[in-house]
Amino acid sequence: MPSFNPRTDTLTKPSQSNRAFSNLTGKASEDFNALGMEVDYSRGANLFIEGQHPQYVFAICTGQVKLSVTSAEGKTVIVRIAHAGDVLGLSAALNSNDHEVTAEALENCQVKAIRVKDFAAFIHQYPEAAMETTRCVLQEYQVVFNDVCRLALPSTVAGRLANLLLEWTKSRTQSRMTDPNRMIVTLTHEEIAGMTGTSRESVSRTFQEFQREKVISVKGSSLTVLRPEALEQLAV
Repeated sequence: MPSFNPRTDTLTKPSQSNRAFSNLTGKASEDFNALGMEVDYSRGANLFIEGQHPQYVFAICTGQVKLSVTSAEGKTVIVRIAHAGDVLGLSAALNSNDHEVTAEALENCQVKAIRVKDFAAFIHQYPEAAMETTRCVLQEYQVVFNDVCRLALPSTVAGRLANLLLEWTKSRTQSRMTDPNRMIVTLTHEEIAGMTGTSRESVSRTFQEFQREKVISVKGSSLTVLRPEALEQLAV
């Protein structure tokens, strides 16, 4: 079975205008670029873990990061996949709360790590940076809301998987990808099951049904949404 994880390729990098804090100008932009340090994380390395007190805010420069939560029984649910341009750890840093999720590199990543106290001083100095921080936090809220809708509203596994595929294509459209309906994917079926509240077997079976009905096409690690309208009907 192929594994699944939407990612950008060299032909479809996110637009600079979609990167957090890219709209800062003048001294604010210069000071933001000077903040923090660039850190490389190998696949499987943790940027931070659930329950850890925040020390840094992380801006993803390249690569992808998996955000997940684990229940007391040991069940792990993937909340989202963060991409280049996303900023992680904002809510915990601003509220001085422990991280509510674990952030794990899905592939080799480069991030800008900014100490919490330095980030707080920066947004205190520049109102436009504070506004951008608010936008990022509201975007996090929207992601959580979408997660709840994906898990709770569709009554079928097909509906939840359809919702997830539509989220991926929407994200690629917003990032101005060349072909938002085509993605290179590397998440395992078990990890997708964790994102949709179902089992690995159900994910595999449903993807096979989608292929038979020509809703999607899978070739190796490449997945193409052929009939987004069919997914939209299932996701209701």
